[in-house]
Amino acid sequence: MLALFRNNEFFTLFLLAAYIAVLRLPMLLGWVPPLVAEPSAGGGLYQWIFSLLDISSRTSVLLAAVLVLAQSFFLYRLASTYRLMSERTWLPAMLYGYVASCIPDFLSLSPALIAVTFVLLALHPLFSTYRRPLVFSTVVDTAVWLVLAALSYPPSFWFLLIGFFSFFLLRSFSVREQAAYVVAILALLIILQAALFWYDRTSDFWRVQLGQAFQWPRAQFPEDPRVRFSIILMGGLFLVSALGFNVYYAKRSIQVRKYIDLLYWFFLAGTLSAVFRVGDHLDGFLLCAPSVSLFLSYLFLSSRNALLMELLHLALLMAALGIQLYEPVS
Repeated sequence: MLALFRNNEFFTLFLLAAYIAVLRLPMLLGWVPPLVAEPSAGGGLYQWIFSLLDISSRTSVLLAAVLVLAQSFFLYRLASTYRLMSERTWLPAMLYGYVASCIPDFLSLSPALIAVTFVLLALHPLFSTYRRPLVFSTVVDTAVWLVLAALSYPPSFWFLLIGFFSFFLLRSFSVREQAAYVVAILALLIILQAALFWYDRTSDFWRVQLGQAFQWPRAQFPEDPRVRFSIILMGGLFLVSALGFNVYYAKRSIQVRKYIDLLYWFFLAGTLSAVFRVGDHLDGFLLCAPSVSLFLSYLFLSSRNALLMELLHLALLMAALGIQLYEPVS
């Protein structure tokens, strides 16, 4: 199956859509009940937008699948534009579709999934600043996208901090550009504050936004077997991808190595956003999915044993579907 995505043809997008649909099929068909949403987990922007819409649980699952497909395509474009891989391939998009669909907590529309969209949109202007002069507009674009991510999912404010220091990895980040980054954040918040004041929503908005931004984690392993299996699968994927740095940096240009460094920092930001958050769901780890999928792509592409990789992918696919369909023995 991996061979189907190791090309650069546009028709592969339809294969990718089918692949994501298969991963989410049990919940799309209603065989598995959608996860009960955590109403308080979303930021002020998320709650304001979706309070205007009446979205059923089935529609939420469908919209999440469409959004993951769009995010996968954007990640493919990002990897192709900046030559992150040794070849132009849909494999990063396919692996993102897998990582973003591998556990039940990822299968419904959530604030974290919305925030991932803005994080992906921020990566493009951020990558484009490598050794470029006069990047004030791209610095502002990056800041705006990351602010929108934080307003959708408050714990993702870590990306604002990591995003600022990421510019130092790619180029000389002047004081004026640093000021542009900070001013862009403040300007957007001032505009938002004015709109909230006009509609008399200031206190409610910031109470939600600040109240959901940070919480110390509770060291308690869940009793639900499905959640335990989800943690094991997700933890295994994240651990393997984080420890494969010897493969990622081998025979890469300096520019690509800088991008890999940046992906590690974004992986850290996603981990912090998922761990120090309010609520019990695992959907916050979606913010790690872009980095993890690219790291896994390096591992799959570097292997000389194609059959072994196919078997590994098949095992991962069965594990993801098995967790959805798992029924505890009463």
